[in-house]
Amino acid sequence: MLTKTPFPASSRARSRTLLVAASALVLVLAGSAAPAMAASGTGTGTDPASNRTYYSSKTPYVPQQTPAELQAPPAGFVPVYTESVARHGSRALSSFKYDSLTTQVWEQARSEGALTELGSTLGPEVQKLTAANQKLGYGNLTGQGATQHRGIGSRVVERLPSLFAGIDAGTDTVAVESSGEARATASGKAFEKGLEQADPLIASHLPAAIAKRPDTLYFHKEDINADYQEYADSAKVSDAVDAIYDQPRSHEASREVLERLYTPAFVDRLAAGAYHFVDGGDGKTTVDNEVDAAMMLYNLYIIAPDMTEEVQVDFDRYFAGADAEWFAYLLDSDDFYGKGPAFAGSDITYKMATPLLTDFLDSIDARLAGSTTAATFRFAHAETIIPFAALIGLPGSTQPVTPDAPYSYATNAWRGETVTPMAANVQWDVFRDASGRAIVRMLYNEREIAFRSSCTPIAPGSLFYDVSEVRRYITGQVADASVTPPSAISDPATPAAGGTNGSATLAATGEDATQRDLLIGFAVALLAAGAIVLRRNRRHHTRPTPANVHGHDVIAFSGPRGGTSPLR
Repeated sequence: MLTKTPFPASSRARSRTLLVAASALVLVLAGSAAPAMAASGTGTGTDPASNRTYYSSKTPYVPQQTPAELQAPPAGFVPVYTESVARHGSRALSSFKYDSLTTQVWEQARSEGALTELGSTLGPEVQKLTAANQKLGYGNLTGQGATQHRGIGSRVVERLPSLFAGIDAGTDTVAVESSGEARATASGKAFEKGLEQADPLIASHLPAAIAKRPDTLYFHKEDINADYQEYADSAKVSDAVDAIYDQPRSHEASREVLERLYTPAFVDRLAAGAYHFVDGGDGKTTVDNEVDAAMMLYNLYIIAPDMTEEVQVDFDRYFAGADAEWFAYLLDSDDFYGKGPAFAGSDITYKMATPLLTDFLDSIDARLAGSTTAATFRFAHAETIIPFAALIGLPGSTQPVTPDAPYSYATNAWRGETVTPMAANVQWDVFRDASGRAIVRMLYNEREIAFRSSCTPIAPGSLFYDVSEVRRYITGQVADASVTPPSAISDPATPAAGGTNGSATLAATGEDATQRDLLIGFAVALLAAGAIVLRRNRRHHTRPTPANVHGHDVIAFSGPRGGTSPLR
């Protein structure tokens, strides 16, 4: 969803120093460690060793546990409330740009007789994908996206049958809210269908219309967050992300992909800037070199699995696992710096999720005080889930970086595929006993997880917490966030990280934390000693901005990194 426009001459001339050196050094020393997550579909272009597909934040949703696998609440506790926030489900391309530009590059190569045998198959595949997007409507929820939320809705009823039986038998209601964007609202409607399929009597307790709540679910666009919007446009962000994109591996991976499709001579001309292609949509996205061309194709590769009910195409054959992993890393870097843990010592990317968190807490208090709203379901976007995950310290979202030790797969657990796949969701279930004691558990993509280690569960090994303890922990964390990087507030608890008991691993990866720290220390020591100083002028290229790479509704970065486009 990254939209991209040409860099100004002054930006192209900006040199790179220790930021690039640190990233390159860490990658060489540590290699890549990415978390495994089930994704729908297989492909000939996946990593043959692990069947990894590297779809980044467009990874189709897969529930991480079944209701039957969850811990049972303590004896005497019954469910009294449930609430959630979810990203919209799988969707179509945001607009006519990736497919437009890939088609233009392909047609140019065909006119020059520069297609390989595999390359000759690409044009027809793109045509089919474009036709499917035009028929569905660019940016709209796909059939698979609706199916994802119907399933989540049905499983909520399966998880909490007595709560819904109580709603059915009384006058309690269910609240359903969205950001107001079409695909979020459509996701909410699909979720309601899932509720009704599992519990037909719930229909009369649902709202007549889904409420629009941009203040809590589309907060990145709100005027009150002008400081975030300024940050998103800042050189601090663009420099960090550009340094990652500018690594030699980006050009190498682009060549590996494109030379399967086009002759080396044609790719040489692309790399030399001999062509200039402009998208057929809003005209803000361009292809001016081989990295641009490969990125456009990668965006088709990652959207195809989300449109399996609309079109049958095979883009996996155009990507080897290692190349797809690199492009996923590039796209993840945009979201990491733009909306995720970002820089140590700053909360600018996630403090704006505080109204949503406050709504979670206040909604529980209201229910415990007698509110007739027995459930609240919210539907939003990746730019809602990513800051929220960082704010409350969900697995993989606890580690910010410094300018001299930038984001890399080798040293950081953040991955778009696990933090915010399509239909990503955070759910809290509240239970109460006869004495009035209230406890809560949290599920992340339907896997029950611990709150961070500074929050004490009701018993060792339990994933249930007193509501008052969660509020204490949350209130303290938010108060400290403006001066304390999220990783320093508390370490992620082992159950949340998904590691084995007693192991020192990074959340969601299983990478050894001690080895990681030694590698980081070695890299930083070398840099501090001045052993490596890399200066490199950025050559002219037009890298997509965070909005047009990820395929979800996202803030568009402008200024040095290009024009604006919504990433939803």
